[in-house]
Amino acid sequence: MTTKNKIFALLFLVLNLNSFAQTEDFKFKRKIENTSETWHKIILPEASFGKLKADFSDIRIFGNDGKIEAPYILKSSENHISEVAIPFQMINVSSRNSEYFYTFELSENKQINQIKLNFNQENFDWKVELEASNNQSEWFSVLKNYRILSIKNSQTDYKFTQVDFPDSKYKFYRIKIKASEQPKLTEAKIWEQKKNDGDFKISVLKSQKNEIDSKKKLSIFYLELQHKVPVSSLNIELTNTFDYYRPITIEVLRDSIETENGWRFNYETIANETLSSLNKTGFSLGNTLVKKLKITVENGSNQPLEIKNIVVKNSIYYLLARFTEKADYSLFYGNLKASNTNYDIENFQEKIPKNPKELQIGNEEKNPDFKNITQSPLFENKIWLWALMGIIIVVIGYFSLKMLRE
Repeated sequence: MTTKNKIFALLFLVLNLNSFAQTEDFKFKRKIENTSETWHKIILPEASFGKLKADFSDIRIFGNDGKIEAPYILKSSENHISEVAIPFQMINVSSRNSEYFYTFELSENKQINQIKLNFNQENFDWKVELEASNNQSEWFSVLKNYRILSIKNSQTDYKFTQVDFPDSKYKFYRIKIKASEQPKLTEAKIWEQKKNDGDFKISVLKSQKNEIDSKKKLSIFYLELQHKVPVSSLNIELTNTFDYYRPITIEVLRDSIETENGWRFNYETIANETLSSLNKTGFSLGNTLVKKLKITVENGSNQPLEIKNIVVKNSIYYLLARFTEKADYSLFYGNLKASNTNYDIENFQEKIPKNPKELQIGNEEKNPDFKNITQSPLFENKIWLWALMGIIIVVIGYFSLKMLRE
């Protein structure tokens, strides 16, 4: 090795001293059993989410005490919904005895299951029927007694004008609206919506507390989950049989502060929605890490709704990991200083087997190598910085003089 190469090798070694102590920054570990194949699937335990960073960037797979790192891709079992717009033209608008008809002709004979409507009116409550035909002579019923609604005032701004129906394949579709006035249809969109249902777990509730604030006319529900988990959806089941639409706010607990007057809880709003008898699909919460939830329903002048059940669902997160060397591997996490990974396998996901063998992981252990260092990092400490610069100057000076003598 030449003198020049020795200098660069020494500098590289000095500047990368911390890269060899990979495991000591992680607080927790779980043993991984039987890595018999190149690709494996590892399901993250629910008990570990409360100790992970919010973006899951502190997950690592190390083998042989940190000498080997196995790359992985983080996946979740969430729903995948795709919408394909179907081209069409409106060919007829007519009316008869307070019934208004809108006929659409599809440019291609494709399967559809959703029509989105927009009207110029802001306040209405109409019943809709949907019929279909291939020749406009013989019509078949697709949907009956479907309700669309729009309410806008000082207290409520709610609209439900999306018509959902079973998969249907015809050339012509006709919407009939029963109304006391001419519906001013400003826009219609026809879609084929495909939904691939993911795998979810119903989150286990540790406790639930319900309150009625008669003065503010609110119903408030406090939920605490067994574990902090990435919540994907929330569904409120009611016993009421009448129609309703109430503003609803969903919040998550971020932190709490103890004051002289007791504990003060700080909640963050993650959803402002409308709880409606027309739309019972629930509320999407975007896989937010949650331990405690607060749900507030604004009753206004109405009687409080009777809650039968609140169902919280969380996504299943898993790793697709590649093991190219034989070693004793463990899953590490709990590193607040960790940054996102950048593995090559992200760019070659099509080469990953569709159903890799699932691995079992052991119980959570405290990492014996963990060093909870609270002091400033090496290069923020001026003493260490000047010492390192001095070493570098001396080394460079020594080898420079040696080269000049030669």
